[in-house]
Formats: sequence, structure tokens, C-alpha cells
Amino acid sequence: MSEPLPNTPETQAPPVQSSPVTRVPLPFAKHKCDQVQTFEYDANIHQLADFQTPDALIRFLHVAADLLPPNTPHQEPNDAARFTLENFLNAANIMAKSIKEQRFSNSPLLVFKSTDNKSHHGHVTDTACRPDFTVAFEHHFDSNNTTLWPCIRLAGEKASGGKTKDDHKKQAISYLHYLLLARPDLYVAQGMLTSKDNITFLVGIGGDGIRSLAVDWSSNELYRLMYAFIYRLYDPNDFADKTYEMDPIDGKDFATFTIRIVVKSERDGVTTQEEAHCSKFLPIYASRPFQTRTHVLSNPDSEVMVNGEKLTVLKDQFCRRGTRFEEHTILDLIHTAEKVPGVVEAVYHEMIALPRLGRVGDPVRAKNRLGMRQSGLPFTSIPTVRAMLETVFDILEVLRFLRMRRQVLHRDISSGNIMYIDPPQGVTAQVVGTDAQEGGVLPVFAKRLLGESTNSRETSALLIDFNHAEHLESKQEPEYHRVSRTGTPLFIARAAQIGKALPLYTDSPGFILEAIPGSPESYTSKHPKRLKKFEPERATMIDPSEDNSMGDWRHELDHDVESVFWLMFYWALSAKPKEKPDEPIRLSTWALLNGSFEDRTAQVDALYFRNVGIGTVHSAFKPLLDLFRRLAGILRVDRHWLPALDTRNAPEYIVEAFQRIILQFIIDNRDNDFMKMKVGEEVRKLEKAPQHLNRSTTRSQSLNADNNKKRNSSQMSVEQSGAEQSGAKRPRHDPPEETALEEKLEDDGDENWY
Repeated sequence: MSEPLPNTPETQAPPVQSSPVTRVPLPFAKHKCDQVQTFEYDANIHQLADFQTPDALIRFLHVAADLLPPNTPHQEPNDAARFTLENFLNAANIMAKSIKEQRFSNSPLLVFKSTDNKSHHGHVTDTACRPDFTVAFEHHFDSNNTTLWPCIRLAGEKASGGKTKDDHKKQAISYLHYLLLARPDLYVAQGMLTSKDNITFLVGIGGDGIRSLAVDWSSNELYRLMYAFIYRLYDPNDFADKTYEMDPIDGKDFATFTIRIVVKSERDGVTTQEEAHCSKFLPIYASRPFQTRTHVLSNPDSEVMVNGEKLTVLKDQFCRRGTRFEEHTILDLIHTAEKVPGVVEAVYHEMIALPRLGRVGDPVRAKNRLGMRQSGLPFTSIPTVRAMLETVFDILEVLRFLRMRRQVLHRDISSGNIMYIDPPQGVTAQVVGTDAQEGGVLPVFAKRLLGESTNSRETSALLIDFNHAEHLESKQEPEYHRVSRTGTPLFIARAAQIGKALPLYTDSPGFILEAIPGSPESYTSKHPKRLKKFEPERATMIDPSEDNSMGDWRHELDHDVESVFWLMFYWALSAKPKEKPDEPIRLSTWALLNGSFEDRTAQVDALYFRNVGIGTVHSAFKPLLDLFRRLAGILRVDRHWLPALDTRNAPEYIVEAFQRIILQFIIDNRDNDFMKMKVGEEVRKLEKAPQHLNRSTTRSQSLNADNNKKRNSSQMSVEQSGAEQSGAKRPRHDPPEETALEEKLEDDGDENWY
């Protein structure tokens, strides 16, 4: 049974087990990668069957036999065209020149260059990864023998002392990882590993993994294999997506693409098709090349129109066939009655079949191409505490609206799926019906409640990436397979992490269920029905021996809200004030955040019981710990344990409590210095950890935001939002990305920046 308690929390937290700090992940091959996206290669998953014979590789390359030379011709030991470890680059260049002259006379010349210890530029992730040798067209290399990553045709590794054979192979595979990220136009990336005994041919297949073949230098097949491999570099054939074409570089230090799409329109019952060219689209995000393989490209100045709407963002993603829901259908459902502010709008959709590439049967995935109207910046680029909290309040309002009014759960809240828009925007289209009433159904955002705007729909938040979203009123029958655990590690709710309700500590006499917080006056005036449903109530004690389960566990709104909590904490953990000295991140805090659900529960309890220690957040932002303490208190008890009639057992209770607490915190502290203090360009460093922190706003994203900013600021439409490259938005360096949980998640969430 439960009994009323005073609102004062207990003085001691129940004991929990936490993981050692040695679990903090380190980047792969630090000596070659100054900044790395987590290397997402798992040999148990992404190492595909090796080619058994040279002919098997040639069949995969799909080079006709009549195009190939015979086996290795007779060569003298000192022949310049002889392939050996020492003479490899020279022999490869002789062959590349010969193939051009014989087969591709109108093509530029492919050149193999030694590029060890030189960083190529123009990568969508800003990586400083350095291949030992690189292949590109001659005119794409600069005087320093470097080039743009999107111009690279092959990246290779030369084995050296001090590393194992497996380490060398993994390093070579990492180059294919980065090459696929840099080349949205390629389905297959080619690589090589040269060593004392042999050469290993590598192919990285987008959405699948790696295949390879090792051939001794003395093999009679080597000459023919090299010829076929270089031939395919000149002519990618079905290794490339022919809807892509790289725009001329013209001295730029970045590459853009023109993507051809087919726009369908209907008039007087007649459907017509017209090809449109999405020109000068800049890659702004790429991830998971061997899994869901996502590429996002943007041109804020795009003139492409689809059914009267401007298309400024293209997203290509490899999605499994036959899933219950597709992103474009979810977005259509959300916006059908009227446009919902704070949610990205899709204006174009196409499913593109992937080439078989030696597979037996059709690929399990297809390329899902989505065209969007809006763009923004990553959540981690938000420049002040106040702006962050207002964005969080608004995204909670959006998540609540989607669940309660559209019956849609997002199920993958992360740092890349919530965009920040500056200046804030509102829906300009006229809304109709009951949804048009302020305080009725459509969201009312923070700036209206704070008296800073007369437009209830004005928001700095934009929710994107509905690839894992679910519509709760359709396809619920048993024949439809439901993936109950979805999310992005680091941000995933703890219950979603384990696929069941969070346990209570059975050795504890009871657990405090926090009081229902009071409501700020401005919030109450706009939402009287919410106040009536969730009237303030005192804290109570929950008996862990009572199981009030109402049925099987499933992902719900409260789990998405917990993901928002982790996102807030992630922002606060890494934020460094612009004019303040650095203070290292507490290593144990970072370890708990990256750990198991027990570790993360320990983090919640540490925040609740004020046991976080120095270094959890920068001292300038210490007042935020009071906010996190109150929010952590709401998260400590899973509603699974609450009586069915308890108001706090409703799916929307946690979001209600969070919104009240956050809004009141903004009101109470709106004029305090820490709320307005600008966050610097660099994030805080980890305490005594030899680890580089990744960027959360890459150069291409900043450039895209700058292009957004240059557009006519008088037009109040979301796609015109952006940021000044000069520093209005911090190009922050995030702590390392989360490790993929392939064994738990069907498809990990992607960090998508529209």
C-alpha cells in the first residue's frame, strides 16, 4: 500500500552496482585518426563470406572476360610493371595508364599515390583518417598529394611492423567505412591491403559488410585481378547509384552532388512524371555504412518544387523491406489534417531497388529516398542553457501531441533526431477545425507561454527521423512483427534498453513516488484540462512487493521522454562556457552514461541524491543540477509498479511533470547569467582520458547552416533557418558516439541532420 510522505527525499540512495571506468570506449587507430566517428565494423556481423577464388572476385566485379588480359605475362625481376610490395604503386600506375589508353581514352587518368600521414579533406564527418595510399583522378590531387574524400576511388593500407595481420586488415576496412560515408553515390567501395606476403582485395558493400580475397605476389592470377579491380575504378557500373553526379569542384574544398529524381503530379485525373535535378546538394550527414547506411544532403537555395513545396533536403537510407511502417507514411499521417509545427515535412518519396551485387535473391533492404522541406542544426549546437531548455520543452510538447492526438510514437530520440532552428519558426499555413484553437489540440510552445511571442506555434525545435516510428492504431495484429526495443545507445530509455519494466530494489523498504509538481500560471491558463487531469499530489511510498502490472511491457511515450532527459544531460555534460576555463568531465559520470541500465540507473540516483561530485557539469552551470535532481526524481519509479487508478500511471504523466518542472525552472531563472551564458566551440574534455572528442557540428553542417542564414530572413518559413558560420552556433566536438547494440536492436537509430 502507499502512504503520503513529505516532499523531502531520502538521505541515502539504495545500493546499486556500477561498471568500471575502463568501459569508456576509445577510438580505433588513434595514430591515424585525429577525430573519428565510432568505427562501426563488427566482424561477427559485417564480415561476409570471402571470395573463394580469383574468378569469384572477377564475377563480383562484373568485368567481362573479353575485357581482361591473360594471366601474368612474363616479366623480368626488375620490370617496372612487376607487382611487388616495394614496386606496387609504380606498377599500379603503369597499369592504370594502360587501361585508360585501351579502354577509357576520354576519361581522366587514375593515379595511385602514397598519402601516409596526410589527411584528405572535405569528408562529411570531418575525419582526419589517413590512408597509406589513395587512388583518384589525377586532376583531383592537389600539390600536397591530397584530395577531397568524395573524389577518392580507392583507399588502401600498407602493412608495417608493430601491428598484427588482423589489426592491419581492420585498419584497411576502416578506410572503406569512411569512403562509403564520403561517397553517397557508391554502393560499393574498393580497398586494398598490401603486405610482405600478399595483397588483399577488399570490397565494402553498403548495408551489408566486407568481402575480401588475399593473393600472393607470385600468383599468376594477380595481374588479371589488378586489371579488373582498376577497370571497375574507371567504370563503377552497378557499384554506383546512377542518379548521382558529382558537381565540378572548381577549386572548392568541399564537394556537392546533383541528384536526379522523378516527380509525379496529378491533374484532372492524369498522372504525369517529370525528371527534376536537385543540384548543388551538400552532404551534411552520413552514418552506419554497413547497416542502415544513411546519407543526408541539403541545399537551402534549392529551387526544386514538389507539388508546390520546396525540396531542400534529401535523405537516402537503406531500410528493411516489409517493415510495418515506413517513414514517409508516418509523416503523411502526422500532417494530413494540418501541418504540425515542430515535425519535419516530407514532400517527396521514392523506393529504389538495390543492385544484387552477387547476392542470391533480392536484397533484404531497399534505398528509401525522402525529400524534406526543412533543415536545422543538431541539438548539440544550441548556444545557451535557456535556448536548450526551451527547445526541450517544445520537443516534449511535440512528442505528447504525436502520441495523444496522432497515436504516433517516435521511439528513437537522440542528439541527431532533434534539430535546433534559429530563428524559431511557426507554421504559416492556416489551420482548420478544433486543432486551430489555442490551448486546444495543436501544440503551444515555450515562447508563447513565456510571453515572448503571440504565435503559439513558434518553436526552435524540429523532430526528424521517423524511421522507427509506430502508429498505434494500425498494423497491430499478430502477423505484423513488432520490434519492441528501439533507440540509440546513450539516449535509449533504460526500460527499452532491457525490454521490460525497470525493477525496484527488493531489499529496500519502499520507494518514493515523487509528488505531482505544481503548474506555472501561464501553463495552467493554456492547459486547464491537463491541470484537472494531473492535479498536484503529495509524494507517496511504493511497496516493491506489489506488482500492479497491467499487461505486457511495450515502448510508450514515457520512454521517449526519458530519452529526452538523457539528451539534456548529454548537452549539459559536454557544454563549456565560452569565456570560462575548461573543467574536465568526470570520468565515472561518462562511464555510467555509456553503461548498462544498472549504470544509468545509478546515474539517475546520483543526480537525485545530489551525489554527482565535481565535474559532472561545468561549475558555471551548476544550477542545472537542481533541475536534473527534480527530473531524476520523476524517473526513479517505473509506472509499471503504480496502482492502475493512480494518475501517475498514465502514459503522458512523465511528459506533463517534465514540462511543468522545466517551464517553472525557466521562469525562475530566466534572468540569471548561467541561462544566457554562451557555450563555446569546444566541448569539455574527459578527465585524464587519452581520447579525442568528436564534432557534433561538422564543417559541412556549418556551411549548410551558413547558406540557410544567407537566405531572406524576412520569409518566416522553417526551411530558411540556419546559423552563422562565424560562430553563432558552436561547431562542438561531442564525446565519442555510442556503440551499436546490434544484438539488441533490429536497426540502430541514425544520427540524421536535416
